[in-house]
Amino acid sequence: RPSPSFLFPNTTMVLLRVKRELKEFVVETKTSASVDDICTEVGELHNLMLAAHRLAGQIDQLAKHGPMRKQAGCDDKTGELVDPMKEKASNPHYDPLGFRVGKPPGPDVAKVLTRTADECRAAIDVQQAARKIVISRSKIEEAINNIKGAVMIAYPMNLPEHDIIRTMLEGKDDVQAACPKEAVDPKTCVIWFARKKMDRKEKLSKYCGKNEKMFLKVRLQTKNQRMPQREARLDKDAQTKMMQYWHKKNEEDKRLKEQEEEDDYLNSDWANPKGYKAALQGMKGIRFR
Repeated sequence: RPSPSFLFPNTTMVLLRVKRELKEFVVETKTSASVDDICTEVGELHNLMLAAHRLAGQIDQLAKHGPMRKQAGCDDKTGELVDPMKEKASNPHYDPLGFRVGKPPGPDVAKVLTRTADECRAAIDVQQAARKIVISRSKIEEAINNIKGAVMIAYPMNLPEHDIIRTMLEGKDDVQAACPKEAVDPKTCVIWFARKKMDRKEKLSKYCGKNEKMFLKVRLQTKNQRMPQREARLDKDAQTKMMQYWHKKNEEDKRLKEQEEEDDYLNSDWANPKGYKAALQGMKGIRFR
């Protein structure tokens, strides 16, 4: 449901916290915007984040193991299979998966590549959504351009044509084909809000009113996907704290029960110091309500 406006006094636009699978990000829009424009923008931004995440992961591998082979596990010159045991013994930078040649750039250049990859991941970090920081397309594109500059420094003659990093930096990589389960089609994707699918032909104001100071949690889905599952009422941190408290309480109860069992003999009749006197006076077994 929409959050009250007094929680966001400095906000002049509607904030949408978009979630899909493990990705979360915040975008800003207006109630007068059409749902079609919002879905297109959110879908393109989500795919750009996926591409940036894949690129950062490949840059890490480039800094460790060098460019890609034409065919995994095969030598580029002879085309024969490479013995992984011999390569491991002779090359400290060998790729365990066999995708890369095992000749990384120098350590200083490798640090630059790793730093730019970390900056790219920071630009699309999920924690920004928890802090209600609006994600910027320009920052993501700037991070990708920084990676491109670092790659040109490491390899002035450019990477081989079959290297996936070169394909991604030249804009020839199709993220929808590479990540069919995570990527969406910006032209057909839909947004769910309050367990209702937003019609792309309508305005956003139809679903949340015309108050420009709102924070909405929405789910991004493909056209053919069903209604997303209802989220848990408690977040992960609250669930963790509750489990820790329950475990601590359970251990304390066990400890108290063991102590009670150790001192349980004190409640027996033979341990009562006044039992003999009560028996002589005929008061044994009498209870008062």
